[in-house]
Amino acid sequence: MSRKLRCLVIGIPEARAAEGSLRPEEFASIDLSAFEEVLPLPPTLELVVTPLFCMGFDALEIIERLGAQDYRKVLRVVAPKLPNRQVVLRELRSHAARQGITIELIEEG
Repeated sequence: MSRKLRCLVIGIPEARAAEGSLRPEEFASIDLSAFEEVLPLPPTLELVVTPLFCMGFDALEIIERLGAQDYRKVLRVVAPKLPNRQVVLRELRSHAARQGITIELIEEG
C-alpha cells in the first residue's frame, strides 16, 4: 500500500476518488479483510470512509480498529437515509471521541 495514501475506503468496493481530486497512489478501496495489509497506517492518511453497516462489520468496529492504530483524523460514515440521523450520529461520536476520531455522517438517497 502506498505510503502517500490520503484516503482509504473500507467496505465500499465500488468507491472511486472524484476525478482530479487525488492521484492514484493517494486513494485505496479495500475490503475489511485487507485492513492488516495497510498497517501501519501512513501519516499522510487524512480520511477513512466506511459504510454505517454492511455484511460482516459496522462503523463501530472500524472506529475501534482505527483507534487501535492511533488514527486521530476523520472517519466519514456513509449511511442510507436514516429516520433519526441525530441519534445515530450521537452514538458514533460517543465511540469516536474516546478514540480521538472526528466523525462525518453522510446519508445517501
